[in-house]
Amino acid sequence: MPATAGTRPPSWTSLLSILWLVILIAPAATTLSSWNDWDVEPHLLFGASCWLMLGMRLLLPDRVFYVLSYPIALLGLVCIGADQLRQVDLLELMAQWPAYTATEVTSAMRPYAVLIAVLAATLAILALQCIRASRPSSAYRWRLAVWLAGTAAMVSATPASVWVRAWPADLAAALASGSIHSRALRARLFPMAAGFEPRAPGASWNASRRAAPAARETFVLIIGESVRADFLRECGGPRKVRPLAPGSLVACDVTAGSDATHTSVPLLVSREMPGHDVRISSDATFLAAFAQVGFRTHWYGMQDRFLAWPDAQQQAYTDAGLLNAPALLPLFTAALAEPTERQAIVLHAYDAHAPYCNRFDAARAPYAVACDRLGALPTNSTIKAWRAAYADAVDASVDFIDQVIDRLSELPGEVFLVYTPDHAENLLDDKRQLYGHALRHPTRWDIQVPAVFWANDAWRSSHSAGWAALRASVDAPLMHADVVPTLLGAASVAYQEPRREAANLLANVPSNRVRKVQRSLGSTTTWAALMDEAR
Repeated sequence: MPATAGTRPPSWTSLLSILWLVILIAPAATTLSSWNDWDVEPHLLFGASCWLMLGMRLLLPDRVFYVLSYPIALLGLVCIGADQLRQVDLLELMAQWPAYTATEVTSAMRPYAVLIAVLAATLAILALQCIRASRPSSAYRWRLAVWLAGTAAMVSATPASVWVRAWPADLAAALASGSIHSRALRARLFPMAAGFEPRAPGASWNASRRAAPAARETFVLIIGESVRADFLRECGGPRKVRPLAPGSLVACDVTAGSDATHTSVPLLVSREMPGHDVRISSDATFLAAFAQVGFRTHWYGMQDRFLAWPDAQQQAYTDAGLLNAPALLPLFTAALAEPTERQAIVLHAYDAHAPYCNRFDAARAPYAVACDRLGALPTNSTIKAWRAAYADAVDASVDFIDQVIDRLSELPGEVFLVYTPDHAENLLDDKRQLYGHALRHPTRWDIQVPAVFWANDAWRSSHSAGWAALRASVDAPLMHADVVPTLLGAASVAYQEPRREAANLLANVPSNRVRKVQRSLGSTTTWAALMDEAR
């Protein structure tokens, strides 16, 4: 029974109440001490978080407080667990919830379902005990007045963004970000929001070209998923992984813009560099440049539109649960059959994304893997089998690229293709024993990706100097920012380019560049730093 007004609860119940408050504030003191490095000073966030928690405790009746704070306590401990066990910023991922499929969410949560259930039950028991020991509150008006006065003083002395980012307000911000439809609010309060159109309708790349060739033109960008450079045969990968189509040029040392799809893909198709302070720019994508010079533009993806908000004239999105070929080849084939002379096409495939065994046909895979024995997460004893499954997924990814090239090789006119994945993958590669991608910080293992270039005879014969420069460039240190300039350069499209670091690989071999990688919005690291951290 709850304690009466005239009695004091036993000392052990007071300790339980203190423990509950410690649990509530723990995320703000550890994992969620800052939303982003560039954003808010951690000590301000912690102070604001403590004040918000204190307000809940002082202003709410005991029973209401414990009931309402229960989900906050549970989600806070889950955030800490995600950070400690997988080095994942759960709130950042929660802000992108529309960009993930049910399969992805289920796959990510399955290894921890029992642990979360036990944690939820334990916290429920603790909250119940605190409720049983609760007693009536007094002097409510005085407590409200003091808290409001303190809040007014603190708000006037700190930036407004502190109160949005403080725990648990940042939890509400992450959950709400998918439904906020104001660009101004997005840029100021919810920079990681995914759920509404960010691109300005009038944005332009000021594209032009001297003259279009008389023949048909087809330019293709395949955006892959989770493919490491060192798993391609051409980059010294597993010998059973199939080779890329003859005539392909393969760059093995390319840095992705970031280690997460929801930030890497927008960077890849834009004129923004890593460290941009919003997830998706208000600028148009490179497809707008193609459209401006007379191309019909297409985007066919296995993830929803709000992942990158492309501005292609023709768009379609298909089931991420399918393999690449059945999901995308029908759409691609239909696009190629359209009666138009100039086309720019983006295919966003699903490639080697986890779970790996879902990404290949076991009957055609080069390595025999007992997928039912892999377990939920790789360990030192199972990593060899996990790598074999990953190699099978990469092999299937290469097969898809080759099938696209087969179709392109049958087309008349000039054809040019670029393939690169959005990021790579950690596979317990160094002493940190990291797995997956989209971690709290990027690593050399989830940032180094390949880039594949292919052109048909007609394009190569009319751009022999460019092909020779590209052949020399693939051995240089490259980065994702080079992809769009090269693709537009292949079509002889001139455009307004604000990035000094980006290179058209058909015109010159890049050198002496510091390759930057996004750590978080507004914050970068370098490839050299990632290499040092992996030693």
